[in-house]
Amino acid sequence: MHLRFQVLLAAGALAWCGAALAQSAPTLEQVQAQQRACEAKKPPRKSNGTISEGTYRKLERVIDSISKNEYAESEKKLKEMLENSRGGYEKAVLNQTLAFVYASTNRNALAIKAFEEAIATEAMPQQPHEQMVLNVAQLYVADNKWDKGIKFLNDYMAEACNPAPEAHILLASAYAEQKKFRDSLFHADMALLKAKEPKESWLQLKLALHYELKEIPKCAEVLVQLLGLVPTKETYWKQLSGILFEIKKDPEALAVLALAERRGYVNEDAEFRNLANLYMYLQIPFKAGSVLQRGVDEKLVPATEKNMEFLGNAWLAAREYKKAQVAMRRAAEVSDKGELWKRLGHIFIEDEQWKSAMEALVRAKQKGVKEPGDLAFLTGVVAVELKQWKTAEAALREAMNHEKTAKAAAQWLAHLQAEIAYSTPPAPAESGTPAQN
Repeated sequence: MHLRFQVLLAAGALAWCGAALAQSAPTLEQVQAQQRACEAKKPPRKSNGTISEGTYRKLERVIDSISKNEYAESEKKLKEMLENSRGGYEKAVLNQTLAFVYASTNRNALAIKAFEEAIATEAMPQQPHEQMVLNVAQLYVADNKWDKGIKFLNDYMAEACNPAPEAHILLASAYAEQKKFRDSLFHADMALLKAKEPKESWLQLKLALHYELKEIPKCAEVLVQLLGLVPTKETYWKQLSGILFEIKKDPEALAVLALAERRGYVNEDAEFRNLANLYMYLQIPFKAGSVLQRGVDEKLVPATEKNMEFLGNAWLAAREYKKAQVAMRRAAEVSDKGELWKRLGHIFIEDEQWKSAMEALVRAKQKGVKEPGDLAFLTGVVAVELKQWKTAEAALREAMNHEKTAKAAAQWLAHLQAEIAYSTPPAPAESGTPAQN
């Protein structure tokens, strides 16, 4: 099956929660309307001043040096130019350039100071002013100074009529660090709304936020988006199935986990057992047996008593008696009780394998069972089929001593006596005595 089609199937299984998630953030139309209203209300900033021709030429040479990573020489020249600068705009441009040099050499504190001095002039036009505010916020966040980073990010949001999606996700990350998950989620949603294509890391953040807020159904929707973006990442298939299972969406969980199994992504003990359990819950025993059998055969699922009993029951429900016999025998052999041998005897009886059934029932009696009357009755029935009359009679008479099996045992005993009478040849007539017609 084509992988994209599998993702569509997973998404279709989750249509129940899509409408609720759509209300977690404004629509794109609402955001665009807010942007137009902002632009109409607040005219953009304009340059306040100019830069002299001499300074402009020197600055061109400095920028060329920066492009060649000649930071020390560039820093020296920029400081000299700042000492002789005139007017707010010229100071702002020089400080902005110096801040870039500091940031490029990992001196964030100095870069922040230079940017803040440039911002304080109020001399730069709208776009450079916005960008510098965002630069300061990014530097504070890089230094894990969340409060200051959040302040400048909010300043940027107030300044810009159309904040960049990257700024929203940065603010979402900062709020998440402070455990302000609802504020974080709003900006994560805004970033995803504005982005041309969602980024995996952004969706991962949104997933984590919904989980922290205990909005588990919404986690499922985000995982569908992640699968649409990275359909080959098996972690997302498993997480989606697990979450659906957690919120009692068993058919949907089965659909997703079955698709994951088809892709070869089911490869752990718990995953095999979960998938088999879901198939049994939905009354698809053959698939349950097939999945768990593969896990056992590949030694990914341990052949414990419990696992092999489940496998035997799955094959029995699917009327695959030979496979059920193999699985239940393995379960019985590692059990310290006789119940599983008795269960194996049942399976052999279903398949009319009387000799094997008798062997299993004998082993059950040796280990002991909870209902000896039922075991005695089954032994009697099998002995009748094997024409082991003495064994059958003894077992059925024992079963008659137990309330639950007394009536049925009495009926079989009568049947047994009839069988014995029918199969016993008549005694030969005495010599000289004429035979009766």
